[in-house]
Amino acid sequence: MLAARGAGAALRRGRLLAAGAGAGAVQPRAPPRAVDLRSDTVTRPCAGMRRAMARAAVGDDDYGEDPAVNELQRQAAGILGMEEALFVPTATMANLIAVMCHCQRRGAQLLLGRDSHLHLYEHGGAAQVAGVHSQALPDLPDGTFDLDQLELTVREAHGSRYHPRPELICLENTHSSAGGRVLPLTYLQQVRGLADRYGLRVHMDGARLMNAAVAQDVDPARITQHCDSVSLCFSKGLGAPAGAVLAGRREFVAEAWRARKLLGGGMRQAGVLAAAARVGLEHAEATLRRDHDNARRFAEGIQELNSPICSVNFAAVETNIVMVSIRGGWLSPTELCEHLRAVSEEELAETGQAVSVLLFPWSAHTVRAVWHRDVSARDTELAKNKLEFVARKCQEKLALGLRPTPPSTGGA
Repeated sequence: MLAARGAGAALRRGRLLAAGAGAGAVQPRAPPRAVDLRSDTVTRPCAGMRRAMARAAVGDDDYGEDPAVNELQRQAAGILGMEEALFVPTATMANLIAVMCHCQRRGAQLLLGRDSHLHLYEHGGAAQVAGVHSQALPDLPDGTFDLDQLELTVREAHGSRYHPRPELICLENTHSSAGGRVLPLTYLQQVRGLADRYGLRVHMDGARLMNAAVAQDVDPARITQHCDSVSLCFSKGLGAPAGAVLAGRREFVAEAWRARKLLGGGMRQAGVLAAAARVGLEHAEATLRRDHDNARRFAEGIQELNSPICSVNFAAVETNIVMVSIRGGWLSPTELCEHLRAVSEEELAETGQAVSVLLFPWSAHTVRAVWHRDVSARDTELAKNKLEFVARKCQEKLALGLRPTPPSTGGA
């Protein structure tokens, strides 16, 4: 009885909706188009990846029996110019394993950048898990170290009974906090020479290494030849849903397997993830080159605005990351992000489109935008237009002596 009443009510509602769909009816507004530039980690597997995942031949990777994982490891090792590679769940785990394998003496010293991902965003795994002391050096604006200071730090430690003994130098390429800057090949060669003089090893956090290779128009192995080990992430610009590799000499990778097991990173039928990673690798150059072009196009748009609200150092835009500086003190990075995310009736009336742009408030005076496979040239144009609209409206309010506040209507 209740079911019959419910069905009758649904039928009546359907007739009313059909009757109201004629002239003069208020149609529901489509949701705003969202352009997500918070990070290149927000990508979703493309159709080709999903097909490869569905068809992947799998086995128990912990036994070394997953053919898709084994092929990915062989392919990655070849691309990176290393003897072997190990598939792991994340680049954070890859970096931690590298520290554990290179610094087997507890209390050993790791030299790295103060603003590096390994130092700031990996929860102190080097100290918590590996028992390694991190000596953080100031990063220069291009993501490099002052090599004189690096050598002085190493020399002081070697000449003292009280300093921790340095064993490892960690580099990040591209350097995320520096805005996706690429480490120069001559610099890498100089770091390698310094490390050899003092018997240190060099690990590269290469989460975005393929971006660096595309930007420098070189094979990745030209970059990694100066390192003892390197990590590479598949879930950033390469667009896979998960996974990374750690590559190095055969003996190093054998020890890395044991550390992966210790950390709970041994996987079973991981070939479904490896299959997506292989698709990402195969299309890396075309995908990343497009991302770099779109990032530069966006940065050019900010330059052309010549706005008192925001600016960009165009010379620092080398890959897929744009750091937007907030000027004047009228808006915080978080407030600018709120303006860009929100969609108002005023925007719809003036521009004829509803666009919600998601950026990341990076620091006290900076917001970050990151391009990836899911952001097209059209999306880039929409994001540029949205920033122009927001900057203009903020300027208009400031001219009236009002503080810009984000629209109260919803965004994406």
